[in-house]
Amino acid sequence: MANETTGIREELLRRFIESGERERLQEILRSKLHASGWQDQVKYRCQQAIRDTRTPIEQLTVDDVAEEVTPFARSSVPEDIKAEILEDIRAFVYRALPEAGS
Repeated sequence: MANETTGIREELLRRFIESGERERLQEILRSKLHASGWQDQVKYRCQQAIRDTRTPIEQLTVDDVAEEVTPFARSSVPEDIKAEILEDIRAFVYRALPEAGS
């Protein structure tokens, strides 16, 4: 059962990528996040993290900043944007699922 589920998941992911749906939804997400001001909020939070760090700036890495800012970035995505993208993903899965067994 677990192998079957993994196989279906891999097939759905392959179709999601090959169909161009992933790229299309990523572009929609980027556009909506930009329009909502989310990118500016995350940029500001990155600047704060860099300013407030105790790590010498010469030793600070992008990974350090990302680790600090990622929880904020994820939690601050507007709920309506999350819901819309999730609905689009669900719609794709429902369209692709009947074919997954073929």
